[in-house]
This record gives sequence, structure tokens and C-alpha cells, in this order.
Amino acid sequence: MPDRAADRLSALETRALTKRFGGLVAVDGLALSVGEGEVRGLIGPNGSGKTTTINLLSGLYRADAGEIHLRGERIDHLRPHQIAGRGVARTFQIPKVWGHMTVLENVLVPALAEHDRGVGRPRAEILDRAHRLLSFVHLERLRDGLARELSGGQSMLLQIARGLMIHPIRLFLMDEPFAGVHPMIKDTIIETIVRMNREEGVTFLIVSHEMGTLRRLCPRVSVMHEGRLIAEGSFEDVANHAVVLEAYLGR
Repeated sequence: MPDRAADRLSALETRALTKRFGGLVAVDGLALSVGEGEVRGLIGPNGSGKTTTINLLSGLYRADAGEIHLRGERIDHLRPHQIAGRGVARTFQIPKVWGHMTVLENVLVPALAEHDRGVGRPRAEILDRAHRLLSFVHLERLRDGLARELSGGQSMLLQIARGLMIHPIRLFLMDEPFAGVHPMIKDTIIETIVRMNREEGVTFLIVSHEMGTLRRLCPRVSVMHEGRLIAEGSFEDVANHAVVLEAYLGR
């Protein structure tokens, strides 16, 4: 994929974003900008603050300082459902699904929440998209089964399909979507990201330790260490960056 980040408007921007847990500064003055329609990787050693950043961006955590802007609107004061209502979806490292509900019911939840707010699409349109997304992630045949019966990889696919039901979907935050999944499921996740980015212009920010996969997907990566952004650029740029090598390998 060509890197056209410099030509894009900012879909997501953080300014001096900070989160503390007691004496630990998990995210330390983070300044991150992701272009509209970009597929960006977010990498770094364990404990570098990547998941905390995703939790801040999605509203699960409230920042101690700094700002988060989505397409120019400041959102760091909003609750998770309000951020989702502005077109932001996310996945969790350990998939979170409603196990007592069917696969189809899980996927329908975001769209039905829109109806409760009085801004929903026609039900026929909602059902059509739900079935198309389930078919695309190879879960359509399991639509009437309970979500708790899915494997871990299938649950990740369900999280992704459910996130893509947000309308309009602007930004998808993914936290280790490839970890521990079957290679066929990994290929489906990759295909879904590429297709939704190309066909619907969805911006992706993907946290992952799977460098080979991110290299395929992301023209540009951002590197965190000890809560700070230490490098950005192509894989080739950051792989040869002395500060990045020190963060991963030690002095």
C-alpha cells in the first residue's frame, strides 16, 4: 500500500495525552496523529502503553491530562457509548461477546442502539448489512448459535463484524486482533481490514506484536516505549532506528 498519510486530514489526534496509575505513568504526553483512511500500526515492547492508549481513545479510561480529537472534534470528555456513536469501534485482546445471545444478535446490538437514539437505519438495511458482514467473516452459518459456543478466533471475528455495524464507521481500534488465532482466521481478519479500508474508507489503528502481519497491512507504524512515542515511519525506517532497537533489545 502506498503511504499517502501526508496528504490526508487527521482522523485521530492526541495532544499531550497522559494516563497515570498511582505512581506509574502508563501514557506520557502522547502526541499521535493518524490520517483519514490510513491503516496505522502501533507497536512497542510489552508494557509500553499501547493497550492503555486504546482504552483512552475508546473512552474506557479517562485521561489525566491532554486531549483526544476525532476528525477535529474533542472527544476525551465523552463516555464510551458516545464515542462509539461518533463512529469509533474497537476490539479487545480477550474477545468480549454476549455469550447468552446468538451470533446474529451480538452483531445487531450497535445498530439497534442507534434505533434507541432515534437515528437508526431501516431495519431491513440493518439486517442486510449484518448478514453480509457475518458472511464475509465466515460466521453466517453460525448466526443462530450462541456466541459462547464460538472459538477464540471466531469470537474475534464476531467482535470485528459487530464493530463494523456502527454507522457510519469512521475509526476502528484493534488491540492484538491476530494473537493466538488460526492462520485462516488471521487471513480473514486481514482481508476484512483491507476491504473495509478500501471500500468504506475506514481508518484503522492496530496494536500488534505480529510484525510480519503489520508489515503487510501498514505503510506506517508508530512506536511506543514507556508511555511515549519514540519513532514513526515505515517498517524499514523504524527497524533501523537506534532508539527503537534500544527499546526492544536494551542497551
